[in-house]
Amino acid sequence: MAKSLWPKSSSERVDSALSAHSVMGLVISALLFVICVSGTIAVFEDELEWWEQAGTPTVHEVSPSVMQATAEEVLKRDPETTHLYMYPPRENWPRFVAGGDNGIFVLNESGEFVRQLEAPWNDFLIELHYYLTMPHSLGIIIVAIFGVMLVSMAVSGLLAHPRIFRDAFRFRRTGQARLAQADLHNRLSVWTTPFLIAVAGTGAMIGLFGVVAFVFAQTNFGGDTKKLSEAIFGGEILEADATPAPITGVDTALINLDRDIPEANPFIVIIHEPGTKSQHIEIYGDETNRLIYGETYTYSTDGKLLATGHNSDGPVGQQIAMSMYRLHFGDFGGALMKSIYFLLGIMLCIVVATGLNIYFLKRREKGRAAPRLEAMWSGWIWGSMAMFPITLTVSLLGVSGGWLIAMFWLGSIVFSGVATVWMSAASAGLMFRAIFGAALLSASLVHLLRGDMDWTNAYMVTISVALLATGGAFVARALWSKRFSAEPATTVQAG
Repeated sequence: MAKSLWPKSSSERVDSALSAHSVMGLVISALLFVICVSGTIAVFEDELEWWEQAGTPTVHEVSPSVMQATAEEVLKRDPETTHLYMYPPRENWPRFVAGGDNGIFVLNESGEFVRQLEAPWNDFLIELHYYLTMPHSLGIIIVAIFGVMLVSMAVSGLLAHPRIFRDAFRFRRTGQARLAQADLHNRLSVWTTPFLIAVAGTGAMIGLFGVVAFVFAQTNFGGDTKKLSEAIFGGEILEADATPAPITGVDTALINLDRDIPEANPFIVIIHEPGTKSQHIEIYGDETNRLIYGETYTYSTDGKLLATGHNSDGPVGQQIAMSMYRLHFGDFGGALMKSIYFLLGIMLCIVVATGLNIYFLKRREKGRAAPRLEAMWSGWIWGSMAMFPITLTVSLLGVSGGWLIAMFWLGSIVFSGVATVWMSAASAGLMFRAIFGAALLSASLVHLLRGDMDWTNAYMVTISVALLATGGAFVARALWSKRFSAEPATTVQAG
């Protein structure tokens, strides 16, 4: 018999690890599933924002003179802003948007303001994934804790399965339902472990940065978090001077950057303290071959390079901190990498869902079945899934903000409650999958009926086709099945 590469484990350690794994799974699975699903969808947040925003023009290039004129116009529209933001187009993001602290606008290649950038469902999605729609300071810490627990569950799950490498490709689809669910859970867990640790770990680091920074500042910088931030990211470039001054130098800074560092690939231009003597221009350059978010170049209004951020060649801690976002969301490697992250995210969602399926099936085998809890879990899984396209559809009809948040949580609870009281786990899963598919179709159809579909825009066409195809597949499966209400008692359909 082949010798396992995994270290031999005592039965006590396996039982202890499995027990810890199960308890953590029961505590966090419901909200963790929502975080995983929203994160999987958020991989395409830029594309979805564009799809949701009606009439956004495609822009491939913007001249420095247009950038300068845009900055002047934004300051006229938002004179109280302390920063101006401009996002010129780049290869995988052919748009031009700009604005201040009080609003961002969509522009064409000539710098004409087309409309205010409004993507209420995309905003809701980010609020859900980053903060679980809680107050930001609390929500981001809670989500980060979920990330820590997810990494812990991955480690405890590996320790609980000493033959995990030998069985990496073992997948039983027939026989006991629990064994089939366990194989699905374990195989996907193994295959997605590097992805899970990278994504959950970076999410935890992003969310807990404020807490860690506070503690570190207390022990190393006399409690001054500003000094800590300056030690990592650098301090203020110019001393504050609120004396009014015309906004100038954006075009000069961009021209000089292109001359001095032609490979910089600017994708964000931020003007700090615009309209004052202390204003300066910070430009983010896209480091296409690195994970860091970008290198920064700060210019004065007369075109002098004041500072470089050294995000690409500075201290290791700084480079790691600047790499968290792209590693977490797969925002590197273009559309292919995003697609890989999306597929791995789906697998992670299945792992979370099947974790409790296994628990319920074990209870059945021991004669302690909990059919109401099974139905509740099935209703939550597919009910919350259905609420994503349902809220997308109503947002396209004009609903936004807190209404989307309330609708998502109340709708998910109602789905789960209905399943608990009136349905079996299997029938709830099948019925709610049909609703999920129908909602995907409705979202894509409402978008088409609004009449602002740009058929020359590959991003919009791809998303619409994907919604129609996925929704159609789910609805077709439901129509072909005759098991809406009568299902075998040994089958759990939550996952």
